[in-house]
Amino acid sequence: MHSSFTCAGTLPLHCRDLNYNELLEFPGAIRTLGRLQELGFHNNNIKAIPENAFVGNPLLQTIHFYDNPIQFVGQSAFQYLPKLHTLSLNGATDIREFPDLKGTTSLEVLTLTRAGIYLLPRGMCQQLPSLRVLDLSHNQIEDLPSFHRCQRLEELGLQHNRIHEIRADTFVQLMALRSIDLSWNYIQFIHPEAFVTLHSLTKLDLTDNRLVTLPLDGLGGLTHLKLQGNPALSQPFTKESFPKMRVLEVPYAYQCCAYGSCSSFFKMSNQWEAEDMSPEEEDPHKRTMELFPGHADNHYDLDADDLQLDLEESKLHPTIQCTPSPGPFKPCDHLFESWIIRLGVWVIVLVSVLCNGLVILAVFASPSYLSPVKFIIGSIAGANMLTGIYCSTLALVDALTYGQFAKYGARWETGAGCRVTGFLSVFASEAAIFLLTLAAVQCSISVSCVRGYGKSPSLGKVKAAAFCCLLLSSVAAVLPLFSIGEYGASPLCLPYPIPDGKPATLGFTVALVMTNMLCFLTITGTYIRLYCNLLKGEFSAVWDCAMVKHVAWLIFTNCLLYCPVAFLTFSSTLNLFLITPEVIKSVLLVVLPLPACLNPLLYLLFNPHFRDDLRLLRQKGQDKGSYPQSCEVDDMEKSSYDSTQALVSFSDIDHIFETPDSLGVHPILDSYSFPPMTLVPCQQRVGTSGKERGFSEHCPCLNDSEVLIASESRDPAGSSLRIAFFPSPPTPPYTSHL
Repeated sequence: MHSSFTCAGTLPLHCRDLNYNELLEFPGAIRTLGRLQELGFHNNNIKAIPENAFVGNPLLQTIHFYDNPIQFVGQSAFQYLPKLHTLSLNGATDIREFPDLKGTTSLEVLTLTRAGIYLLPRGMCQQLPSLRVLDLSHNQIEDLPSFHRCQRLEELGLQHNRIHEIRADTFVQLMALRSIDLSWNYIQFIHPEAFVTLHSLTKLDLTDNRLVTLPLDGLGGLTHLKLQGNPALSQPFTKESFPKMRVLEVPYAYQCCAYGSCSSFFKMSNQWEAEDMSPEEEDPHKRTMELFPGHADNHYDLDADDLQLDLEESKLHPTIQCTPSPGPFKPCDHLFESWIIRLGVWVIVLVSVLCNGLVILAVFASPSYLSPVKFIIGSIAGANMLTGIYCSTLALVDALTYGQFAKYGARWETGAGCRVTGFLSVFASEAAIFLLTLAAVQCSISVSCVRGYGKSPSLGKVKAAAFCCLLLSSVAAVLPLFSIGEYGASPLCLPYPIPDGKPATLGFTVALVMTNMLCFLTITGTYIRLYCNLLKGEFSAVWDCAMVKHVAWLIFTNCLLYCPVAFLTFSSTLNLFLITPEVIKSVLLVVLPLPACLNPLLYLLFNPHFRDDLRLLRQKGQDKGSYPQSCEVDDMEKSSYDSTQALVSFSDIDHIFETPDSLGVHPILDSYSFPPMTLVPCQQRVGTSGKERGFSEHCPCLNDSEVLIASESRDPAGSSLRIAFFPSPPTPPYTSHL
């Protein structure tokens, strides 16, 4: 920010303050003021500075043009002002060309900001041999000339331009240059010898450029260095590279690992603008209190010799304020800083990959009937396996970079591997939630359809709905790749907000969590209603009790384990991180993927379908996938008890066996085209009286004879269907899982 100009304390004949006068034109009367030394025109509407504007004012030392829409400057406007010391043309100016400053050999401070300048004259420094401060910020400069003739130049501001490279001769032999600001440009290349001759350089700002490497030759005297906003610059820096460094700002926290975690030493004051105070100017007592605050309240003085030694040591080893600071989400040595987390992640990897693979094998490779709900459970297992693969990737990165993660942390965050890993994580978690929602909706629609129409939705429709769920999950996982959210905010590759992280991921994460909570509310409400009706026995004839209970357990565990993630998201929305970063990291690494290993365990341990499917799978392997064409009666009965899936809906069986004498071939069977299948009877005895019609009120069962459709065989005319009847063996009461 420029300082305001006033004529306070100056003789009226030597100063003119024409600020805030709404001037539309340059006042020509200025030429008649021969003794004028200071002149201020800022905050007016002057659009042009004419030729010979200051003729007749050879004593002018300071000219300020702040915030004027200047579009034209005459070539001779500022010529031959031998005593001109300060010239400021900053603000809303658009002169486009560098003004001719011939004869202004005493000019020391030149400010030309927001002037639209796109080219600097090669002989600029020949005209301005006394120049000490040059501010050319907020222009359109693309190419820099050599400043080697500006031998007295101390400060150079070139921020907010379009500079692409720094050549070897750009700053050559500028022995007095102390500060260079090249921030907010497009610099991609800096010559390795660009800073070699800058022996007085202490401050260098290269914020927000496109640097890949930074040449370190000639930068040993730097005390302030800014490199933030260069995502491709991931090279490590050592203490030996900058022995005098006090303030260092780098793109990645891993580059601060060589200087230790500096968060406790970082001050929010502007250390860049603070002037360096020489040791002779410092108050020894104040310096002592800053270095040793613990002694401020003591009632005795430090020993003089000890104090001198401590001061000398502090000068030899100054504290470096390096930002951003390393932390739990930017570790220096290990990605998993705790062995408990490391072991927990490996357990999740092994259990999720093995158990979900077993569930997928049992569901899709078993010869038993694949019901819609069972298909969804197998699809959820596939999504959970992807979560296990995500965790295994992080575990491998932790193992391969063990003890030296800082060397590879920046490249891992910005690389394609982290983006692919994050995509897998979001896709897997969202697919599992959407498929669980589909299971709830399918169950609700199935019950309504069975009660109203006597049949449930086909498996093909459920597969189409599952494909839509996967498509939505893919869209959610792709968005962070297009800057809606971010996968590289941390080495965990998760688009979740973290302490001291970028706020870019917050909106995406909140939307994601709100969508997931809506899904959980939907499936919870649906299953509460279905489960209550199941307990009443209303759907026992058309519903798979085991699958309903299993999905209910999935809902409970997934909702419970998702609560900490939702809590963290909303806490970050309010900027209230109520728990430590270490705990947040543990939640994201262990609690978030935990459903991926609990879901298959619930299926393997508590769902009887798995044991039946596994038994059938073993039988299929033993028989090499084929069964005899003719079977004994005992084998047929055994298979009827082993199978757990009904292939003919009980609503259709009710119509087939509606009369007591329906033990023969019913005419309605002619209208059905049955594939080769096995009809598994409901093995719950309801009575033995002759008045019963073969099915109970709640569970339609055969009481005297169990029906087993062994195979479909047609005569040459293709019109007959064989049905074999076998008596029921004496078994205890058993409820079928349909």
